Amino acid sequence: MSTFLISRCLVGIIVVLLLSGQSSAKGGGGFGQGENRYHPHYIESLPPEIRNTIIHQCGAPKATQAFARYADNLQKVVLRYEHFYCSAGGTFCDPSGCLHQVYVSSHGHYRLVRSY
Repeated sequence: MSTFLISRCLVGIIVVLLLSGQSSAKGGGGFGQGENRYHPHYIESLPPEIRNTIIHQCGAPKATQAFARYADNLQKVVLRYEHFYCSAGGTFCDPSGCLHQVYVSSHGHYRLVRSY
């Protein structure tokens, strides 16, 4: 192989490594990825009534971004406990599935309307 061809290959490898480093820096370490997948931020951002209920169930809860889904112009919140972590334990999932709860806003406050 000629030195010119070897130089071009090395430059190509360096460019690929630099580009892959930039893309992992943009995507790595976010709330929904890797070891930070479960994060208290997703609990803290819930409406106060819902947040207080969850904190009462589990002192230091964490969740993924998929834990709470909002619908009907933020009037309804669906919690999916398969995306929830409680260091104190708790039985939110069993062999038949995980707990889901539906909260609806009424007169400015959220109330639990369905738990299944």
